[in-house]
Amino acid sequence: MSSSRRLAANTTLIGIAGVHHVVSELSRRGLVALPTVRNIAAYDVVVVTPDGAKHANIQVKTSSKRASFFRMPPSTRIKAGPRDFYVLARWLKKEDGYECFMLTGREAKDAVRRGEQWQRSRRRAGYRKALNPSLSVTKAPELAERWRRRWLEWHL
Repeated sequence: MSSSRRLAANTTLIGIAGVHHVVSELSRRGLVALPTVRNIAAYDVVVVTPDGAKHANIQVKTSSKRASFFRMPPSTRIKAGPRDFYVLARWLKKEDGYECFMLTGREAKDAVRRGEQWQRSRRRAGYRKALNPSLSVTKAPELAERWRRRWLEWHL
């Protein structure tokens, strides 16, 4: 197997691990959390209350290390409805576990859009060659803390 295929397989497994971590944690909280099949681009997890009265859609972005930012789709492709959420999961080696951040779809879309605007200005100035949609969890520590707390406390 070529190194690029090994890397792709490893990245896929890391993503699957993050999805299953989210499903496990939400199930532990008493919610019905179902991972979607891999060919659904918009959502990785569908969450439902046991009585079926409420639901949410979650996209998971996972890193195998303490990432400071997460690659995201372009802001125009981010789902931002009232039931859409993003969970960013990064592995903390010292804690031997994931640290997670939860954003609403609107927060994710707005943060990625701001990053794209900044990158476009840097590109026009000749400092960047390409746009890489991403979301930082270090540039605005107060937001990151809010997102971290939301993950810890979130329920439907």
